[in-house]
Amino acid sequence: MNVAFDCIPCTVQSCLRLLDAGFVDESRREELLRRTLAFLAEVDYDQSPPALAQTMHRMFRETLDDPDPYRDIKRDCNRMMMERRPGLRDMVRNSDDPLGTAIRLAVAGNVIDFGAKNLFDPLAAVLEGDLDIDDSTQLKNELAAAKSVLYIGDNAGEIVTDAILLETLGHPGVTFVVRGGPVINDATLEDARLVGIDRLARVITTGDDAPGVIWETSSDEFRRAFAEADVVVAKGQGNLEGLIDMKRTIYFLLTTKCERIAEHIGVGEKAFVVWKMKGQDINI
Repeated sequence: MNVAFDCIPCTVQSCLRLLDAGFVDESRREELLRRTLAFLAEVDYDQSPPALAQTMHRMFRETLDDPDPYRDIKRDCNRMMMERRPGLRDMVRNSDDPLGTAIRLAVAGNVIDFGAKNLFDPLAAVLEGDLDIDDSTQLKNELAAAKSVLYIGDNAGEIVTDAILLETLGHPGVTFVVRGGPVINDATLEDARLVGIDRLARVITTGDDAPGVIWETSSDEFRRAFAEADVVVAKGQGNLEGLIDMKRTIYFLLTTKCERIAEHIGVGEKAFVVWKMKGQDINI
């Protein structure tokens, strides 16, 4: 999926949110915004949104001389969700369908995304209402039969809901994937260890610092795990944008945060989705 014109205002908003968050010194704000606008005027749009965002956020870090401008945002999200973790665990354990509830909770957690334009509290809506696309029964059946599962994470904070899903699943053959370096508020190895995912699954990285999978620049380790897994689960829009053209079956868990993605999969914005994208096995 390549960058569309609709992606450009959203990309500018991502820069403005970083400026508004107060983590950029006043003396550098105009410079960063001007560099962002100049970058977008010249960049090749014939690439995926995660690839464009990867280059742009490298520029952010270089301009600010800061390897991780979003570190405080990630810490706040992780802390907030860790505080809620006991109650969320109890809610899952006490439900009539713990695994189904944990899957819905993971979908709700995908709202914790500093890079997207819409922020809303989805927990009650996801748990009490219907999913807009609900392939969760198929997902549960395939997870039960699978020897190996690849679970591609998305954001800090949200990763707590992923941990609760992995706890509930209790599968011995899960590999959990995080980003290979800091970008926006995406989860890294530090976040996975903080919430204990390394005690629930083998943890690897994509091998690069894009806010979504870019197959061509991903590590050999990730690509082997992706190709060999019996079931692949991917969280969030960035992973969908990077993987939607892959010729294999992937379960996407997300909340839709832009009109283009929503239209592509046949739902509205702010939709709650467990979507089985059907494909064929791939070779690496």
